[in-house]
Amino acid sequence: MFKLKNEFFEGQRIRIIEPTWADHTDGFATGSTVTITEPDLHGLVEAVSSTGTTANLYPDEFEVIDAKEPTAPMTKSVLALLRRKGAITSLEAQGVLRCRQLPARVLELKRLGHKIITELKLDHTGQKYARYHLQVA
Repeated sequence: MFKLKNEFFEGQRIRIIEPTWADHTDGFATGSTVTITEPDLHGLVEAVSSTGTTANLYPDEFEVIDAKEPTAPMTKSVLALLRRKGAITSLEAQGVLRCRQLPARVLELKRLGHKIITELKLDHTGQKYARYHLQVA
């Protein structure tokens, strides 16, 4: 009873790892670095190459590069906890770090290029909550 949601952002740099199309468009061959222009096209991501060519990609066809370390203290703490535990919920972040805005900190980390998957779950009372998973390359 959960849904995985992956979020990407305009301007993120990505590396093509395995394109599914047979004829590789200019700048979209395996190993090419491109930039996201449209982060959510019904499960696809639109990206542009350095030559100006655009293509739609599935999330399993690329990897985010240029993950930067955060400078804000709470965002650093959230990243350190994610690295230590692998996954975290808002309730855990509030109890351990006294972080009341975990979704905002996760958004900052995603914008810095860290690959974090949001898993939406239901507790035993039927309340929805999110569990954030850090994917390590």
